[in-house]
Amino acid sequence: MWYSAASFGYKNKRLHKALTDQLDKLPQLACQYLHKEKILLAAKLAKINEEKFGVKGRIHFNVGGSQSVDDALKLIRNETGKNLVFAFMGGYHGRTLGASAITSSYRYRRRYGHFGDRAHFVPFPYCFRCYYGKKRENCDLYCVKQFEKLFESEYYTFWDGKAKESEYVAFFVESIQGTGGYVIPPKGYYKALKKVLDARNILLVDDEIQMGFYRAGKFWGIENFGVTPDIIVFGKALTNGLNPLAGIWAKESLITPEKFPPGSTHSTFSSNTLGTAIGLECVTMMEEEDYESKVNAKGDYFLKRLCELQRKYPKHIGDVDGLGLALRIEICAGDGFTPSKELCDKIFEEGMRGKLSAGGKKYGLVLDVGGYYKNTFTVAPAFDITNKEIDLAVELFEQCMRNVGIKS
Repeated sequence: MWYSAASFGYKNKRLHKALTDQLDKLPQLACQYLHKEKILLAAKLAKINEEKFGVKGRIHFNVGGSQSVDDALKLIRNETGKNLVFAFMGGYHGRTLGASAITSSYRYRRRYGHFGDRAHFVPFPYCFRCYYGKKRENCDLYCVKQFEKLFESEYYTFWDGKAKESEYVAFFVESIQGTGGYVIPPKGYYKALKKVLDARNILLVDDEIQMGFYRAGKFWGIENFGVTPDIIVFGKALTNGLNPLAGIWAKESLITPEKFPPGSTHSTFSSNTLGTAIGLECVTMMEEEDYESKVNAKGDYFLKRLCELQRKYPKHIGDVDGLGLALRIEICAGDGFTPSKELCDKIFEEGMRGKLSAGGKKYGLVLDVGGYYKNTFTVAPAFDITNKEIDLAVELFEQCMRNVGIKS
C-alpha cells in the first residue's frame, strides 16, 4: 500500500469526505495561524504518547517525512549544540540534505559533495545476514556489545571519559527498517541499546514514518520493543497518503516554547488545513476500533501462510518474517541464503505482466522490492485485507515463482 502510506485503502469514503469537507470550509491557511483541526490533531497525538510512554511531549508538524527528520536534527542541535549522530546501516530517513546525511546509502549523497555531518553508521541487527557472522539463538546481542565498546576509550574517538561527554549526541533508528527490507530486530535489542545510550546522555530518535499508526501491530512500531524514545518522527499513514502531513513528537524538556520557540523551524504548508483534517479523521478512526488486535491477527495469518510457502521453497525463500502487517519475503539464488536480485526482479516482472489466474479470473500482482541487496519483497497491505485476499495473494505469488522456473 504505497510504502505503508494507505493503511485504510484507496478511495476510502470517510477520508474522502473529510478532505472535501475541509476543502469547502477552509482550504488554505498560512501555517503560523491556528485552526481547529491542527490543535485537535496535535492534542490527540500528544495525549496518545503520554498514555503510552508516561511522559509529556509536544507536536510539531511539517509537510513530509524528510522535512520532519530535518526538524528532529534541528531540535537535537538546539538542545546539545552538536550535530553528529549515529544511524543504522540499511536505514533510510529521506532525501533532503539533512536526511541524506543520516541515510546509509552513499548513492543518495554521491552527487552532492562532502557531507561533514554524515552519521556514523552502525550495523543493524539483521539476524538473517548478521554483519558479524553470528547466529540469533546464541549471539547474546553481540552487536550491542560492539557498539558499547566504542565508548571504552577516548582513543576510539567517540567519548571523553574525563568530561563524561559524547561527541555523538543522538541515535536515529527505524523501529523496523523500511527500505532496508522490513528487517525486524530481536526483542531485547532496543532495551540493551537504550541502556548504552542513556548511560552517555545520547538521545534516541525513532523514525516511525513507515511503521507508525499500527503498521507493525501497535500505534508506534517501537512499542513492540519496550523503550521510550526522546523524539518520534512520523508521516505517511497519518493522512492515508492523501494530502501530505508529517511531524515530530518530542519530550517536553526538548521542545518547550522557551527552548524551541515559534519560528525555530518553518514550512509554508507544514500544518496545512487539508492534511490536518485528514490526519484528525485517520487518528479518530484508529481510536474507534481495536486495530492492534485486528492488524496483529491478520499479520499472524499472513505470516503463517508465508512460512508455509517458505517450507515449500526453502532454497529460494531464505527468510520470511513479520510484525503486524509489515512482512518480508527474502529471495535467494538456490542455496537458501545467497541473495538473488535477478530472481527477485523476474518474480516482480511476472506479477506485472497481468497473466496470472485464480478462480477463473485473470490477475496481476503488484509487488514492492526492497532490502540491502534488492532481493526482498516487502508486504504492507491495507488493514481491511481479508484472509481470503491473503490466500489469493499467496497463491498468485507462488504462481509467479513457478512461472519463472522455481520448483519446490
